[in-house]
This record gives sequence, C-alpha cells and structure tokens, in this order.
Amino acid sequence: MQKYKYIIFDLDWTLINSTHKIIDIIEDYFLDNYPDLYDTSRYYLENSQGQSLQEQLENIFQDKVLAERETKKIYKLLWTLRDKVRFFPWIQEKIKELNKNYKLFLTTWSSTKFAKQTLKDWEIKKYFEKILWSDEILKWKEHLEIFKEISGENDFYKNSIYIWDWEMDKIFAIEQNIDFVRVWLRWEENEKRIKSILEIDKYL
Repeated sequence: MQKYKYIIFDLDWTLINSTHKIIDIIEDYFLDNYPDLYDTSRYYLENSQGQSLQEQLENIFQDKVLAERETKKIYKLLWTLRDKVRFFPWIQEKIKELNKNYKLFLTTWSSTKFAKQTLKDWEIKKYFEKILWSDEILKWKEHLEIFKEISGENDFYKNSIYIWDWEMDKIFAIEQNIDFVRVWLRWEENEKRIKSILEIDKYL
C-alpha cells in the first residue's frame, strides 16, 4: 500500500532551472531603472525567496502602488525572456509517470502567464490537478489550503509529500505536518542531486 496520495511541487529550481537567472534579470532591472536601490534589491531578493515578487518589491520600495506597477513590468520582462528557462530533461517523463498513481499539485512564485505557458509548452500542464501562481494569490499557505479543499480530504496534509527547494517551503510544510523532500541547495548547483531525488519512488 503506497504511503502518499498527493505530491505538491514547486516550479522554479524544482522542475525548471530558472531561479538564479530570474533573480539576475530582476537585479539588472533595478540596476538599469533604480540604481540607488540596486544593493538593497540584491540583498532582499537573495534572502526572501519565500515571498512573492510583489511582496519583495513592496519591501524594497516601501510603496505598495509602485511595487504593484513594477511587478507587472518585471513579469512582462520575464515573459519576453522565457526562452532562457528550461525544464530539467527528465521532468516530462517523470511527471507523466507520477500522474498515474498520484494527484499532482503545483505552487509557483512565477507569474500566471509565464508558468501556465511554460507548462503548456512542455506538455505537462494537464497532469496537475491545480496550479497556483503568486501573482494571483500571494501567500503560499493559502495555496496549500486550496489544494486541501480541492482534494476534499481532511487528511490531505498527512497523505501529501512536498517537493521543494527553499527554506520557506520547509517552514510551510512543517507548519502543516506535510512530509517534504528538499531537492536543491542553491549554493551546490548540482543537477545530479536534483535528478536522484526526483526519482522519488523510494520516498513514496
């Protein structure tokens, strides 16, 4: 009897190798448009990966209206550069395989348009029960609550495993008593480690 029924995935640096490039793009945006905030933005972006982009910009600008406007501009910029983002090569087959025995959910920091089209391009969007993006719902905790509601199961958290890559994901999982596997440590930049852990049958 399998232990889990649900798998919750992150997107950036769990399924695609995007996070570092995305942060570089945003930092360059600050250098070009807000040079006085460049150092602040670098520090804050590097140390606040649990927040949505809009929340990060609100803290950098200390101006909610400006942050909302600039978030839209940056998401638009990321969309134009999305050809620089790629899935890890084994992801398509693994997602299709896991979908046979588990219900899959995905929570992502990326914009709706960016994530939806990227998953569609790689022909795996249809394998997820629900995909939630941070520009629609800022808080990751709410993402998990929505997944639970969709499952219709009181023991959703108990029967789930969270595949994650950042410290805040771990905190959210612990708070809800969700088992988790960390697939990446940024400073390691080790694709072999990611691939070995995404052979997650041994954890399920």
